[in-house]
Amino acid sequence: MNVFVYGTLLVPKIWDAVTHCPDLDSEAAELTGYAKYRVRGADYPGIVEADSDSIVSGRIFLKVPDAAVRRLDAYEDSFYERLPLTVRLTDGTKLEADAYCVPVEKAAAILSKELWTLDWFEDHALDSFWTSAFGR
Repeated sequence: MNVFVYGTLLVPKIWDAVTHCPDLDSEAAELTGYAKYRVRGADYPGIVEADSDSIVSGRIFLKVPDAAVRRLDAYEDSFYERLPLTVRLTDGTKLEADAYCVPVEKAAAILSKELWTLDWFEDHALDSFWTSAFGR
């Protein structure tokens, strides 16, 4: 299965710690029709369906083993739904990938209005997130 990631899992050491698959093929990708916001009271994001011109940038990991998908399912909060979606690579190729999404009907309660960026996360929250998630 292919998996599209857009948040904390873009950080290589977090991907490796969760999946135990540091050498999987991956490529930059975009998901259209979704927006990315910070989860209320947290330092990580969620994506939710949005206007058709909205784009979430991320990465698609190819042929993720079942055991790694189970670890990803355990890592992600229970409010996410893993959904099959179509993402676009930088060369325009479209591929199917599962992504962890916030259901539209729960978004107002779960997501803030604050946009989430990887740069912000790496500059302001990565160290504390790493310690709380992995204890090291």
